[in-house]
Amino acid sequence: MTATSAGILTIGTYRPDRIVSNSELIPELGVDEEWILTRTGISERRFANPDETVISMAVESARAALVAADIPPDQVDVVILATSTYTDQTPAAAPAVAAQLGCDHPAAFDLTAGCSGYAHGIGQAAALINAGQADNVLVIGSEKLSPYLDRTERGVAPIFGDGAGAALVTRTETGHIRKTVWGSDGSRSRLIRQEPHWEDLLAPPGAGLPNLRMEGTEVFRWATTTVPRIVTEIAAAADIPLSDVEVFIPHQANLRIIDGVARKLGWNNESVVVADDIRHTGNTSAAALPLAIDDLVKSGRAKPGQLALQVSFGAGLSYAGQVFDLPKVA
Repeated sequence: MTATSAGILTIGTYRPDRIVSNSELIPELGVDEEWILTRTGISERRFANPDETVISMAVESARAALVAADIPPDQVDVVILATSTYTDQTPAAAPAVAAQLGCDHPAAFDLTAGCSGYAHGIGQAAALINAGQADNVLVIGSEKLSPYLDRTERGVAPIFGDGAGAALVTRTETGHIRKTVWGSDGSRSRLIRQEPHWEDLLAPPGAGLPNLRMEGTEVFRWATTTVPRIVTEIAAAADIPLSDVEVFIPHQANLRIIDGVARKLGWNNESVVVADDIRHTGNTSAAALPLAIDDLVKSGRAKPGQLALQVSFGAGLSYAGQVFDLPKVA
């Protein structure tokens, strides 16, 4: 095991109250509920209300993480906000989140790496702490995807949801976050994208927001063939055998992908606990991993202190993951 001094102390989350069932989506999609469930594994997801934003959800999840850790906001050195749905290019959302939390002028910046943004943030937080640049870092994934969904697009509309999750990464006596494995395959950038481009919306009035587009079949093939290799690299970077992993937290992209990856790794529910929060939350992009951890611990399927491996992947195509000791949740 590669020992470091950075560990995830607590996880806080925010789930919008509005639950959207498959039955609510089928009139515009022209399919039945079983069609959605069979292809995605999702029975419901959460959609944010108009007054809930990327910033407000991020604040609520981060506040929960801080309260659970009993660490005041003014002790936070860095705020990293992973999101792809905050529409202002400048200023970034993270400084506003830090201010609303009551942090004392921390470094604060947004991270845009698609669905893998949170895992990228965990890697950056660990590096900052291990380099002596920070003692306490908030890593937040917050997404409001619902406004960018074409409700008639079967490959996108049933999959995504809204929510936020935050991790408080801090200096610990023994290392908990092992070496991050991350990378990208830009040759496949077109597989997950927004259309039209923002530039195309500048001229025509009332053109609306760009919609999320995805080549689902190609993403499925890439994920089920490539992610098992990435998971193997993550375990190797942590200097542990795959058999030591007790909890597997894959990106909550699609239940068929999750099952396919676990099967190729030789894992089943008897040998490794596999997160499946997507069933009731949908794919929340950068918020998916902390929400999945929250679900595992609160349901009792996993316990703080267990050895966990997380991996996320998405637009870019970018990916990131690491081995860590499961934290407590708010």
